[in-house]
Amino acid sequence: MRVDLTETMGPSPTVVRSSDFAEAMSVLANGVVMVTSWVDGRPWGITVSAFTSVSAEPPTVLVSLWSDTASARALQEVGSFGVSILGRHHRAAARHGSRRGASKFLERFADRNGRGRSPSVAGALAHLDCDVTEQVQVADHTIFIGRVRNVRTADGEPLVYFRRAYRALAPYAKPSTRRRTPCLSS
Repeated sequence: MRVDLTETMGPSPTVVRSSDFAEAMSVLANGVVMVTSWVDGRPWGITVSAFTSVSAEPPTVLVSLWSDTASARALQEVGSFGVSILGRHHRAAARHGSRRGASKFLERFADRNGRGRSPSVAGALAHLDCDVTEQVQVADHTIFIGRVRNVRTADGEPLVYFRRAYRALAPYAKPSTRRRTPCLSS
């Protein structure tokens, strides 16, 4: 299903400069993920900031990609994608996947075991194999909603993006008596 929300939302009553919006979004710290697919039989990956879980039951995620990219076209053609959640040791892979206009073939960063349906970044903290269930066109981006079909996890510390730079968190010390705090939106 493909829905175009730009026609139903109508014009905005106020005009916000895109530079102001980008600055505001830069203060939202994000985990760094690479959306992966196969392009011409080779592993391909693009670093994105617009990724989130949608539902735990059934496991569902969404990613937003600029519509006019090889990555968006690949997801549309193949009908599936992967999401590698990157660790602090993946800065080079994250930079590789975020270079504008550059080829994003991942051979040098890909997991050579190839255990999933989608390519994964070697040593990723987690990798999700997903099937595209819906696509929504919004402005110049396509939102891909994916049903998670397989999950692999590993230990490590996350790579974080904040104020237009990759950063690492302080090492996590697991307290023995700490109670888990549920996500308020869940």
